[in-house]
Amino acid sequence: MARRARGEVGEGPAMNGREIFLLVTQLLGGLALFVFGMQLMSQALQRAAGGKVRNLLFHVTRHRLAGLAVGTTLGTMVHSSATTVMVVGFINAGLLGLVASIPVILGANFGTTLSMQVISFKLDDYCFVGIALGLLLELVGKRDLLKNIGGILLGFGLLFLGMRIMSAGVAPLKGSGTLETLLRYSDASTVGGMFVGIGVATLVTGVIQSSGAMIGMLFALAGAGVFQNIDQVLPLVLGAHIGTCATALLGSIGTNIEARRSAIAHLLFNVLGALLAVAMVRFYRWAIPLTADDLVRQIANAHTMVQGINALLFLPLVVPYARLVEQLTPSRARPPEQSHLDDRYLDTPEMAIVAALRETRRMAALARRTLVLAMKGLVQLTTDPFAEAQKNEQAVNELKKSIGDYVLRIAAHKLSRRQALLVQHIQTAVADIERIGDHATVLIELTTDKVHRRIWFDDASMLEMIDMYERAEAILRLTELSLDPQLPQDTRRELAARILSHRNEYAERSRAIHERHRQRVLDRCEDALTAMFYNRFILCFDKVVRHSKTIALAEMEPLFFVKERKLQRQAEEIERPSLPKEATLKVDERLFSFETIVPEAIDLPHHDPLPDFKKTAQPAGGGRCANGPAPAEPATAPPPDDPQA
Repeated sequence: MARRARGEVGEGPAMNGREIFLLVTQLLGGLALFVFGMQLMSQALQRAAGGKVRNLLFHVTRHRLAGLAVGTTLGTMVHSSATTVMVVGFINAGLLGLVASIPVILGANFGTTLSMQVISFKLDDYCFVGIALGLLLELVGKRDLLKNIGGILLGFGLLFLGMRIMSAGVAPLKGSGTLETLLRYSDASTVGGMFVGIGVATLVTGVIQSSGAMIGMLFALAGAGVFQNIDQVLPLVLGAHIGTCATALLGSIGTNIEARRSAIAHLLFNVLGALLAVAMVRFYRWAIPLTADDLVRQIANAHTMVQGINALLFLPLVVPYARLVEQLTPSRARPPEQSHLDDRYLDTPEMAIVAALRETRRMAALARRTLVLAMKGLVQLTTDPFAEAQKNEQAVNELKKSIGDYVLRIAAHKLSRRQALLVQHIQTAVADIERIGDHATVLIELTTDKVHRRIWFDDASMLEMIDMYERAEAILRLTELSLDPQLPQDTRRELAARILSHRNEYAERSRAIHERHRQRVLDRCEDALTAMFYNRFILCFDKVVRHSKTIALAEMEPLFFVKERKLQRQAEEIERPSLPKEATLKVDERLFSFETIVPEAIDLPHHDPLPDFKKTAQPAGGGRCANGPAPAEPATAPPPDDPQA
């Protein structure tokens, strides 16, 4: 028998460099299409669900089985890694605790396997139908429902097309002696092979950050006949479970300790689950082939069986498992404040309003912390604080949605006039605080752009900016304190009056600074780009103070207070009428057609020409440029540690 030539695949001719290159690129291209299709389908499913799944995640995770069910739903829609990132964000915002998040993570792992069950069926012959129909609905669909269905079909078709391309690309590897040798080193028939296969799959999945993509690639290889039995694939499936944790670990950077513990709990669960599967490998090698004759279906069933058994075993041990994670990740940091929003308060509107105010104050504290971190990065010329700042901003956005939903549910009950106005003030305050967080994020973007463009401020300008920041931050601290629902009405109004007074002092100082830098530009003591950046920094502080002023004005209202005697008083939910008859009437479209009158050129207002800059500018180096900054007045807003002071 003749010896097989080096580089020969199977019994066919040896593959040259060009063929190897085309094979690798075809495999990677198919994988890219698979991942892209999976993302399109997940995004369309999320749009179709709207905020319902997110609200469900917030409301039902007090019960383990409910958390498992919600996690399974999310995992089926967006896969485990994306779900865990969402959970990490909720914990960082204080909307979930570590114990409540674990059942959701277990369900997300199991839900991902259900979506892969659908993909394991041989539907690639219909991929072009899905692509054509999905794109057609995306382009011509007028309603959101049709566009979402189109997105699902388009993603579904691209996903199966990617699998088809991968299968065709790896088909020449069938029977490869080199590949058979490699597969023997990662075979489940030996303990060493199990751990080698788990390690390789962990690395590959960690790089592509998607267990679904890894499992899809295994489907393609099995469909092409590269794999012969489940022993060759089982270690790779277990490795995919571990590698997908990379997404959540990266997403937890910059979050609080509880959020990081959630990501670590996800990793530890999958590692322990893989070790448990190694211990039960004889059972899996016997049971999985009995579930289906097709190897692709066996892979999907192994994926589901392992995660399902692990979830059922870990679910009763959620509390001790959470304690284990806490012991493995000790921290001296104070545990983050948890959400005050509780559905049980909704029947007693005064209690629910108190909870909403406390949550609004917690949101203000996060926004202020974001501002502090943004300024720290600006002064120290470092990006280290920006990761935490951006995570805080995401938490502020989540709190805005949660408080807004909660306030709407309060407003659905029979409220007094004071309560009805108070919930409106809370909703307005939440919007203002969210904008404050946005302005802090703008500071981060400006700082990054400023360093990139090599724009530097002189010492006098930096001292001015720090002074303005300290004034704005002190006003924001007063605003945070004023949102305490336990404050007496007189104390809250006193704090609001102090905010307005400090705001007036800030406004005078801001006008002086803007005027001074305008004059410096006219005197050519400061170039236009530097002045523009400096002006934008000061404008961010101006807007922070402006939003604080809006909250203070609402707190000055006579009805902005909490009545303790009403804390236990219940209120019925208002029964809303069905669609009114008037809404079904057809309205003459002519009522909504307006004639647009465009003035003639001779009717346009006349503008005076801009003044000649050369005549007003002064030569550099004169006495005007030697002037220092406007005299800094001491910030009159003290650190308000005691709201009674």
